[in-house]
Amino acid sequence: MLNELLTLLANSIMLPERWHHIFILGCNILIAVFVVALCFMLVRAWLRPILARILDKLDGRLTHETERERRSLASHLAHLLPALVLQALLPVLFSQNEHLSAVLGVLVWLYLYLFLGLAVAAAITLIAKSYAHLVPNPTIPYQGISQLLKLLTFIVFSILIISTTLGKSPTLLLSGLGALTAVLLLVFKDAILGFVASIQIAVNNMVNVGDWIEMPKYGADGDVTEIALTTVKVRNWDNTITTIPTYALISDSFKNWRGMQQSGGRRIKRAINIDINTIRFIKSPELEKLQQRQRLHDFFQQQDVRDLLSSDDVTNIALFRYYVRWTLRHHPSINQDMTLMVRQLQPTEVGLPVEIYCFSADKNWLNYEAIQADIFDKLFAILPVFDLAAFQRIGSRQSLTQGS
Repeated sequence: MLNELLTLLANSIMLPERWHHIFILGCNILIAVFVVALCFMLVRAWLRPILARILDKLDGRLTHETERERRSLASHLAHLLPALVLQALLPVLFSQNEHLSAVLGVLVWLYLYLFLGLAVAAAITLIAKSYAHLVPNPTIPYQGISQLLKLLTFIVFSILIISTTLGKSPTLLLSGLGALTAVLLLVFKDAILGFVASIQIAVNNMVNVGDWIEMPKYGADGDVTEIALTTVKVRNWDNTITTIPTYALISDSFKNWRGMQQSGGRRIKRAINIDINTIRFIKSPELEKLQQRQRLHDFFQQQDVRDLLSSDDVTNIALFRYYVRWTLRHHPSINQDMTLMVRQLQPTEVGLPVEIYCFSADKNWLNYEAIQADIFDKLFAILPVFDLAAFQRIGSRQSLTQGS
């Protein structure tokens, strides 16, 4: 019908009969281009707002956060309907040229496979990005899964494109891939290992995005920012990025600080080395003098301290240990519900270690270091009150004396 109308149009403008074929072919091409362009514009104009409304119903923030992904998906989907319309119009527009119609049909199918694959990949990316914003601390390795799905999409549509170009069935190509299994396993070794590792990491809840991990072998010490199919990215405390193979998290050892972050406190474990030569018994006049100090008044009112003073062999190191424990018990930044202990360790050539073992209620790194420093500043300053001294090598003292 269309070709007959175009023939009548050619006769009405008195076009020579030998040019009728070229005229009809040119008009058909113009009609095809116009229809394809119109479909593309309409689909793209309506599709993007529809996607935005769907994401708005899930979470209002997703409309802004996924702007680039939505634009990409809408653009790829907008190419599909015009191609399908063109595929349906080919028998009508080019019925007089079967060879041209067949060639154009193959090209249209290649075009469809290409943009359908891109659309599927864009949809996977959009879903992964939306999931990342909907679930702030995901336990599912969505990055690895999305990358694997995109890899499978690439393989499937590559087979379809090659089979369409060669005019062969996709099953023939798939049967041929069986002989290349060893090569494929070698090429995709990292992807396969990464996918298996991602599943094990997710099932065992070993690492999540946002965890602080420490892996000296790879120079990683910081927060996990991304768990992908083949790599895990760690932002170190100096803002450098360390990339670790995903399978290394199950083949090598690493430290995850998540337990500390989720617990009630952050551990303080540090010792003061006391000079053994300063350890001695305290005489009664000295005890009375200590009790008169304003700083130690509340300390000597404790019942356990009174029980200690009731004996005749009180040492200054024992009194100091009681004082340290009393200080920690009354420190506002120490978690009193967790282990709190002051103990002596094995004496060494650098003195007698008196170790503090407790937990800071504030787990923030900066605050934790400030709390720890404040405690030990005061303990070092109070040592002379108990007639004790921290161990310091004689060579350091001599050099300091000579320098002064």
